[in-house]
Amino acid sequence: MSPRFNRRLFITAFVIIVALVVVANLIGHRENRYERMADTITHALARNDMAPVQKDFNAVDRPELQDRERVGALSNLVVSMGAFKGSKETTPRGSDPNYHQFVETFAKGTLAEKFMLDPDGKITRFHIGPSAGANAGS
Repeated sequence: MSPRFNRRLFITAFVIIVALVVVANLIGHRENRYERMADTITHALARNDMAPVQKDFNAVDRPELQDRERVGALSNLVVSMGAFKGSKETTPRGSDPNYHQFVETFAKGTLAEKFMLDPDGKITRFHIGPSAGANAGS
């Protein structure tokens, strides 16, 4: 094989690999920062330990993270859903830019998670629970 043929083969292979990477990135879903935030909170709830995510909450709302009964109930709900698979943001177009909603997918179904951010990007209102039509009981 000539060096010219080898060079063409290398360039062709390189172009094909780059094209595959571009297509994979376009097709694949990448988590946005709010989905990562929702994932982190869901994992904290599953561990019944909100300390790692306290910094993500507005200072006024942080005392609610110390409510052992409320956090325990949410933890039981999350754990009952089985293995956590991830969050997907489903915020409707035209919503307040500080409002975010997600579908939390678990081995045994889905939950809805919603939160509102203050001007500093801290969570000021938070909810996780079954959504209408969710298969949480499956």
